[in-house]
Amino acid sequence: MKKYILTIAISFIGLMNLMANDSAYVEAMKTQLEQFDQAKSPEEFQKVANAFSRIGEMNSNEWLPKYYAAFALTNAGFRTEGIKEKDAFFKQAQDLIDKAISENGENSELVAMKGYALMGELAADPAGRGQHMSGLVMSTFGKALSYDSENPRAMILMAQMEQGTAKFFGTGPEKACGMAKQSLQLFELEASYVNENPLAPKWGKDIAEKMTQQCQ
Repeated sequence: MKKYILTIAISFIGLMNLMANDSAYVEAMKTQLEQFDQAKSPEEFQKVANAFSRIGEMNSNEWLPKYYAAFALTNAGFRTEGIKEKDAFFKQAQDLIDKAISENGENSELVAMKGYALMGELAADPAGRGQHMSGLVMSTFGKALSYDSENPRAMILMAQMEQGTAKFFGTGPEKACGMAKQSLQLFELEASYVNENPLAPKWGKDIAEKMTQQCQ
């Protein structure tokens, strides 16, 4: 009987520790997401990325810390000057996504983020990289949508890529605009769901709204 009670007690303590760790993880992530929303400069995004990376090192079974670290680095890349400096941020972001996929498996959001970082790398030197990177970026977004056809972030990022391609070749924006409108519908659909994960990606609707307005 004593052995049975001791086993229950140990299990209970283990469960309480697990819950405490989960709670600390969620709170740490929420704090950095708030910092992310306030970041504006490459340095501030780098600082947020570093914090997410530290959380990821302590929670290697979670893919979201590396996802958001890569997102922050990609934002830093788009806001910094110089091809070499931009590439450094985009490469770090891609490496983090590759590590997250290696540790936790592939999913639509991780693949879309990989595509976003690749799109940034292309945008750093469109004349020199457009021809050999456009197909890779589009196929990466296509892969993200193959995992989840209702991922609004993968759709709006693909729409942006389609828009850039149309401008480069001097073709009409109809296809890109149609995808932007579709992504806006997917964002509205996503908002109607109750997601049990408070840390799940939700960003991107403002991009879809802005692009849809430009298409009118």
